[in-house]
Amino acid sequence: MSLPIVLIIIVTIMGIFAFSIVLLARKNNISLKQTVDSKPIHAYKNGEQKQQ
Repeated sequence: MSLPIVLIIIVTIMGIFAFSIVLLARKNNISLKQTVDSKPIHAYKNGEQKQQ
C-alpha cells in the first residue's frame, strides 16, 4: 500500500475513536469545565481534617 492510503486509514480510525469518545462523554454528562479547588483540603486516612 502507498503512504497516502495508509495515512487516510489511520486518520479515519482516529476520527472514529474521537467521535465515539465525544459521544460517550455527552452520554455520561462529563463536563470539560469542571472547577478545581486551588487549595484542596488535606485529609488523613481516618478522615479528620488537617488544621490550617
